[in-house]
Amino acid sequence: MPILSRIRTAFLAGLLVAASAFAADQPAPLRVEAEMLDGSRYVLDDSRGFITLLSFWSPDSLASRKCLGELQRFHQDYESRGVKVVAISTVNDAAMLRAFTAKRKLSLPVAMLGENNLGAIPEDQLPIVLVLDRDGKVVASRAGLFSYRMLEVLAVPPLMKPVSGTTPQ
Repeated sequence: MPILSRIRTAFLAGLLVAASAFAADQPAPLRVEAEMLDGSRYVLDDSRGFITLLSFWSPDSLASRKCLGELQRFHQDYESRGVKVVAISTVNDAAMLRAFTAKRKLSLPVAMLGENNLGAIPEDQLPIVLVLDRDGKVVASRAGLFSYRMLEVLAVPPLMKPVSGTTPQ
């Protein structure tokens, strides 16, 4: 197995192990806080009750830039169906990110990574997508390039089904 594949596998395995190590009754196994480009704060608990796709990216990453269009399309198609998408930049320069998103006409929620318990996020692995169920538990992850269809496969099939005894979100 090539070294980058081993690093990617170890990183994703570490995220999933960290997420599963939390107490089962804790509402959100991960702690992620971010500053939205409009100045508001995003915390993972804001997405409770929704299927959530967190995409960690950097404008310095070619792979991240290539995937933003796919993420934007996914956000537009699934937001009304109870799926929250948040693109969280590892670069903390609000002015630069506002210009970057305006130039590309992105309307999906974009934030800058703040407090979290994810550990170091390797820039060479970006973008990284985490899919969380309605209870805030990580159910899927992906590092590297992704397509719209891949996001559908990761986030939609079992999660979009209504929980028995409830109505869809």
